[in-house]
Amino acid sequence: MWLQPLPLQHDPLSWTYSLPNGHRFPVSATGVISVMTKSATDLERIMALKHIWEPRGNSVHLALENFLKTQNRTAIPTGDYTDWIEPLLAHKLWASCEPVASELPLYDSKRNVAGCTDAVVRFPDGTYAVLDLKTQSSANSQTYDTKPQLGAYLAMLNEHYPTCLFSRCLTLWARPGKTTLQAHDPDECWAAWDSVFKSYEALHRPF
Repeated sequence: MWLQPLPLQHDPLSWTYSLPNGHRFPVSATGVISVMTKSATDLERIMALKHIWEPRGNSVHLALENFLKTQNRTAIPTGDYTDWIEPLLAHKLWASCEPVASELPLYDSKRNVAGCTDAVVRFPDGTYAVLDLKTQSSANSQTYDTKPQLGAYLAMLNEHYPTCLFSRCLTLWARPGKTTLQAHDPDECWAAWDSVFKSYEALHRPF
């Protein structure tokens, strides 16, 4: 059974989130993490390559969303990103779990931040995992720390879906020709997010 979506609206142009009562979240989890973990030079480099990574990321994420909702690999267009999409949809993870959410908007009412997790899956033992998909340009691209982002989503999921027991957090690294799965301890992810957020809160504004 799929998780019931929260009444959270997302504006993709400004990348902001708001509730039906008019409350607008001032920052996303990704925004907090970017400010605290990336230098100005890093951010400039990322924006300079946006024309490459943004269409790739959008296409691969959409393919995964459609697959999780339909469970049909053959009906999903791949276009210019076949080398990323086919290994992702064929990954053995999908045979060992059941998707219960895809592109699920979330928010943390205590920290006043919002975000959107790529997927939530349920395992045969009844436990769940929150999943983040990353696309990279090369088969030899290096991983980076995704625990703060997964921890942010985990905190939001625990607030709004308290009956779901999360046994792991997962990162899927989609690269041309191969998708790699990386598992993380939920407590470590939660601690990583808490540390990043406290640093942001101390430097930028009270919440």
